[in-house]
Amino acid sequence: MSFRVILAGATGETGRLVLDNLLKDERISRVTTLGRRESTVQNDKLEHRIVDFENLPDETFNEQDVAICTLGTTRAKAGKDGFIKVDKDYVLSFAEKSKAGGVKQFHMMSSQGANANSYFLYTQVKGEVDDKILSMGFERSVVYRPAVLLVKRNERRIGEAAAQWLL
Repeated sequence: MSFRVILAGATGETGRLVLDNLLKDERISRVTTLGRRESTVQNDKLEHRIVDFENLPDETFNEQDVAICTLGTTRAKAGKDGFIKVDKDYVLSFAEKSKAGGVKQFHMMSSQGANANSYFLYTQVKGEVDDKILSMGFERSVVYRPAVLLVKRNERRIGEAAAQWLL
């Protein structure tokens, strides 16, 4: 059996690693990535679409089996409103369009400590999104909650660097 996958967030640190693994996987017949800018990745299995995440076209989600979302930013990088827009609004829009398009499985990157009742904005937003995704009725929903992302970043994050050093 082969799968057709749609991936949002493929240009981010985690998304690039996910995309690389999807393209190597023989079970994957096609990968459609959604992004705000051109992709530098070239592969016969890859179709990259430049989109406006505030107005995702419905037809993008037709004939997809699996959706994977690695969208995310930080409050420091985007501000409070920008963080909520990307990590909540864009992620939920991607999930809703996936569900409406008939996607069976939804996989999403979240965060350790995600909790809709948290006092901290980051973990509160992540928890709210997790709860919503898990209640949407996909045949399979998977929420990944890593503690620290052990990736090489193009930007410097002191807290992550310290945690990586300790781990």
